[in-house]
Amino acid sequence: MAPPALRPENALKRADELISVDQHQAALQTLYEYITARRIRWAEPSTVEPIVFRFLELGVELKKGRLIKDGLHQYKKLIQGTPEGLVSVGAVARKYIDMVETKMASEQAKAQETHKEEEDEDLDGGVTPENLLLSVYEPDQSIGGFNDEAVTSWMKFTWESYRAVLDLLRNNSQLEITYSGVVNRSMNFCLKYKRKNEFKRLAEMLRQHLDAANYQQSKSGSNIVDLSDPDTLQRYLDQRFHLVNACVKLELWHEAFKAIDDVYHLMKMSTRPTKPSTLANYYENLARVFFVSGNQTLHTAAWEKFYKLYTTNKNATEDQLGNYASIILLSALAVQPDFLPTVGFDPQMRLNRLLDFETKRTRKDTIDSALREDVFKRVDADVKEFYEILEVKYDFDSIKEQLTQLLPKLELKPYFNQYASSLKNVIVRKLLVSASQKYTTVSTDELYDAVSLPKPLSMSYWDIEKSLLQAAIEDYISFSIDHASNTVTFAKDPFEIFADSNEETQVAEHPEGEEELDDENPEGIKDDEHTGKEGEGDEAAGEPEPVVVTRNTFIRNKLSQLSEKLQEEENFKDGSYLEKVKVARESLIKQTQEIIDNAKKYAEDRAKKSHEQRQKNLASAAQNAEQDAELRQQRMLEEKAAIEAKMEEDAQRRLVERKKRELEALKEVELKKFIKEINDKGHAQIDPEDAKNMDIADIRKIIVEQLSKDKKDLEERMNYSLKKLDHTERAFRKVELPALQKEAEAMSAADSTRREQLKTKILQTAKEEHENRVADYGRLVGVLEDYRGLKTRLEKAHYEKVGNIFAERRTAFEEAKNARIEEVRRQRYEELLAKRKEEEAVREREERVRKLLEERKKQDAPREREPRQEPEPPKPSGAPLTYAEKLKAKQAAAAAGNANGGSVPAKAPAMSSPAPAPASSSNPFGAAKPRSKEDLDRVAQRQREMEEAASKKQQSTAAPSTEEKPKTGMTFAEKMRAKRAGAQK
Repeated sequence: MAPPALRPENALKRADELISVDQHQAALQTLYEYITARRIRWAEPSTVEPIVFRFLELGVELKKGRLIKDGLHQYKKLIQGTPEGLVSVGAVARKYIDMVETKMASEQAKAQETHKEEEDEDLDGGVTPENLLLSVYEPDQSIGGFNDEAVTSWMKFTWESYRAVLDLLRNNSQLEITYSGVVNRSMNFCLKYKRKNEFKRLAEMLRQHLDAANYQQSKSGSNIVDLSDPDTLQRYLDQRFHLVNACVKLELWHEAFKAIDDVYHLMKMSTRPTKPSTLANYYENLARVFFVSGNQTLHTAAWEKFYKLYTTNKNATEDQLGNYASIILLSALAVQPDFLPTVGFDPQMRLNRLLDFETKRTRKDTIDSALREDVFKRVDADVKEFYEILEVKYDFDSIKEQLTQLLPKLELKPYFNQYASSLKNVIVRKLLVSASQKYTTVSTDELYDAVSLPKPLSMSYWDIEKSLLQAAIEDYISFSIDHASNTVTFAKDPFEIFADSNEETQVAEHPEGEEELDDENPEGIKDDEHTGKEGEGDEAAGEPEPVVVTRNTFIRNKLSQLSEKLQEEENFKDGSYLEKVKVARESLIKQTQEIIDNAKKYAEDRAKKSHEQRQKNLASAAQNAEQDAELRQQRMLEEKAAIEAKMEEDAQRRLVERKKRELEALKEVELKKFIKEINDKGHAQIDPEDAKNMDIADIRKIIVEQLSKDKKDLEERMNYSLKKLDHTERAFRKVELPALQKEAEAMSAADSTRREQLKTKILQTAKEEHENRVADYGRLVGVLEDYRGLKTRLEKAHYEKVGNIFAERRTAFEEAKNARIEEVRRQRYEELLAKRKEEEAVREREERVRKLLEERKKQDAPREREPRQEPEPPKPSGAPLTYAEKLKAKQAAAAAGNANGGSVPAKAPAMSSPAPAPASSSNPFGAAKPRSKEDLDRVAQRQREMEEAASKKQQSTAAPSTEEKPKTGMTFAEKMRAKRAGAQK
């Protein structure tokens, strides 16, 4: 069947009619029903787009976001089967966003204008204590600082529109460009209005779209996003770059890190190199994110990558490069000390991969990278001096004076303050380590005075104490504070505390099997609960308490053994506390690595044995697989047969029940129909509920009995009513007769009175009207003569005026008529003159032709009597010319005349325009008026046309023949026909 006809103009017309009567909601619903109808599936998208645009315009005006979203999804569902349909979806989405942004801008402008008017009225009226208190509890703040309901509502509608369009366009390869544009516009919206919450939702939505695109790579279908396509991947990558930039501007660091992770994975998939400017901006944002997160190492690495790309910029100046180089060196110096090795899982290891680092960078690697020649040569001189003070010429005694002189210069640098806190911690850590190496016991005030720094790196008393404790926690120093004497004692050996504890603590001998337990369990820890219970029992029995090997005791023993082992090494004996800690940690890491390797080997052997056992089980299972398959197949066939039998039995039972229900339903329908007919006729009233257990025969019997009873009752009531009505009517007439007579007499008297009154009134009115008319007649008779005189004067003046106008126009008409007659006469004269010239030219031409023919005939007469001879050779220059040669000469002369600019036409040199004759002798119509330029041009054009016609006629009649001459004795007409025939051949 052919699809139904579509008439979009009718829908638009209907919507306009509803809008004209202020029915916008009904118009919107009408357009929604049209674009969601299934019949538009067969329509051309270009014919439906005006309807959709009108629908969007009304929806935006009424802020019907949900209805618009549903309509757009239905429209996409119906027309997405063709490429043109998807192109239309993209166009509709762009139009929708344009409308929403335009409306949002207009509403914002209105709100700003309103705020401006309010500010003009009262500058302090808008900021009151009440408004300030209310603004605290209102989450959405308007542009002016307080909640504006109109702007806020439109802002919410705009955000919902962005979400709806992104959901409409997502994960479709044909709509990628439009999707990318909407993503950028939605980010700009959040940036413009500082919508952090909406931006978080947007980032999460984009991440979900990317996850869905990754999931679709293993699927098959039409219009699936192909991330292996370089253009598609580049668009997604550009979106993530823009997302990172927006997150940094809005200071949403968590979302920025997620976007950076997406950028890393997309760049791994991409084979196309990224633009240097884009990468530079990305690394700059990456440096800010790492700075906020406190990862100074990766912050410096990001600045290095940015600097490497920025040096390729042709517009980069030396001052800018110097600033960035100084930032790199300062950030490298601000990296916290990492002299001691660490073990265990590093949660920030995956962050190193974001910058293509396979291993974690140390502080030394970072500083070495900053000291490269291309970076260090552009570093500011003050920053270089600062580096030499900290790393090259570090002196615990003189660093404070050096920093006092240098820090005021560095404080003037715009990039120094952001690293002041990190540099302060690094310097204080170095000073504390140096103090621990220089002093064994020192007063607290002297220590704090030694490590205090000048401004802007100054620290309070408690900050210095906190740094001291933090250094001890990280095992850079070890100390004890004596608050009584206000002194700090630094430890020179990390194992001193354990050695003292071993002297004070007596460890019982291990029971039998403990050494084996230590070998099997490297930790060597026993359950404290069991030992504790045994101790309680012994104490209750009054026996001496046994020695309990706790976890701390075990660790202390192990560290004592490690200390004894390290005392044999030479670099451990002569080293400082920090170096000893480093050697001890490296030794522990080495031992732990051996234990891990052994455990790994044991796990691999166990996994290998498990795999072999699994293979054996699979082999044995394969042997019994065939038998199990046969048994399973037989069981499945039996179950299938039982199920089919049961299904057949159930089907038969359902068939019988269905027929029974149909029969009962049919009877019930007939019964209801019969009862309805009876009730409609009014013979009887039967309740359908009471008649459920009856059949049609019972109901008919009841109806007959009811009708008989009703008929009998009706007859009895009729007889009684007739008798009663007869007596009543007689009584009424007997009583009302006197009253009627009395009423008729009263009415007659009243009518007579009213007649006399009306007669008197009519006579009085007629008398007054006659008197008024007589008075008017007397007044009009007095002014009659004046009226006639005025009328006569006005008519005379009017006739004179009209006569003058008529005479003027008559004179103008005669002049125009005479001018036209003169012009027509002049034209006819010119035509007659041209015609006569043409006739004279024709007669002259005919006369010349006749003379030429006579001469030719005279020349041909003696030749007819002579025998035929061979053609003669060419005549000498003095010989007479033939007719054809003469004609060619004339044509050449005419062409030469035309080339010289004359008015002589080609092929007619004799027909030149003669000089005009004097007006007194040749013009029979009197003296001619001077001609205008237009008249002369028109006459010249007409003359050229006539000359061309004459030349064409001459060419057609006087063309010479190129064939042999006709036989002698032919007439002139026969010769001309022969020549024409030869010319046609």
